[in-house]
Amino acid sequence: MARYPTTTRRKRGATLAWGLAILSLTLLLAGCKPPAERADASRPVEVVLLTTPARVGPAAIEVRLTVAGAPASGATIGLVGDMTHAGMVPVVAPAVVELGGGVYRTEGFAFDMAGDWVITADVRYADGVTRQGSLAVSVAR
Repeated sequence: MARYPTTTRRKRGATLAWGLAILSLTLLLAGCKPPAERADASRPVEVVLLTTPARVGPAAIEVRLTVAGAPASGATIGLVGDMTHAGMVPVVAPAVVELGGGVYRTEGFAFDMAGDWVITADVRYADGVTRQGSLAVSVAR
């Protein structure tokens, strides 16, 4: 039975390790690329908390939309608040109403406890394009 010298086995192991490392890095970098729809800066989604300072209880939130600098009308918006730690049930705004001029508002949202929150607006424009915007908020008692 032929035996390979120890140095040959080490070289094969090192080559395999480098190959796996390069493959892993390639897959990682490919996964970091943002989706094409998020890369489009011509449709910004701005989420604004109108009730300041942020406290437990009802809050008015606006979402401001533009397309290529012009106010966007006819969009449908879903608004969700999530706490930054696991185990909490999200708060969903019951209705987001279009006020005109690219401004949408809800006053039915309510923070149910103090802590750090992320408010996310899922937007579907009138032409079917979807975008997302978010706002980090620290809520006091």
